[in-house]
Amino acid sequence: MTRNSARPTVALIPPSCCGAGYFRRVRRLLGGRIDVLPVELPGHGRRYREERLTDAALAVPDVVAQLRGPVDVLYGESLGAYIGLLAVAALAPARQPLLIAASNSPPSTHPDITVEDVSSLESAAAALTAAGGEIPEEILTEPALARSAYPLIRDDLCLSQSFIEATRTTTVATDIVVLGGTDDASLVRLDAWAAHTTGSCEVVQLPGRHLLSAENPAGVAAAILRSLARKCTPEGTCDGVGHGTSAGDRQSPDVDLPAAGRRPTGDRGGTGEGGGTVPSAPRGR
Repeated sequence: MTRNSARPTVALIPPSCCGAGYFRRVRRLLGGRIDVLPVELPGHGRRYREERLTDAALAVPDVVAQLRGPVDVLYGESLGAYIGLLAVAALAPARQPLLIAASNSPPSTHPDITVEDVSSLESAAAALTAAGGEIPEEILTEPALARSAYPLIRDDLCLSQSFIEATRTTTVATDIVVLGGTDDASLVRLDAWAAHTTGSCEVVQLPGRHLLSAENPAGVAAAILRSLARKCTPEGTCDGVGHGTSAGDRQSPDVDLPAAGRRPTGDRGGTGEGGGTVPSAPRGR
């Protein structure tokens, strides 16, 4: 992707079990007003041929390398919020973008995931559900889908636990904006995100459940634009950035798990939009 240095830049980190195509609707709503940098982990989306990572210590350098220059706002959703927190912490304070942490409780309050007990699709489904994710019933009952789903969910649960452990006491110098869906029952004590920054911490509630960018892409896009305006100038204005879009545009996510008989598909045409588009796939955390 060609970066336009004259425009502000936002980086997007998806939930587990999702590629960068998960943000398709959000990117469309942001339009051409800003540069969007989709972040993708090995084994997901366009990088599906690469070996998946289960260790935060390996994932963070990979993410930081993808940022490639100044980033004004880093948006991470669900597991992506913890990935974003450690990625921001790895940067020098002067380079740290504003962090939008969406759809996840603060690391300091998050219970552990007992990955040692994850030995089957059923146990992986139970662990993912306990962590706030969702797996449709057909994934559990269709053998072809189960065979594809289990390794991805298991590895991303291991990665999630690694990030929980790595971020419990992490603090950054940048401001944090916390987004939570009003119908997301997995969220607790969002105000405790303040313990992870020496800057300001603002909690914003949006209509929607756990996967906000899938359920309410317009609300997420508006929150990103507001945060960009806040980051660009003290007056809250930024060239080319407005506060447009209204909350309420909803759609199923793009995820990595293919339908039976299909491999995961990468982003099409090099645009960062794609990933497996399967309504019955597991909903990441």
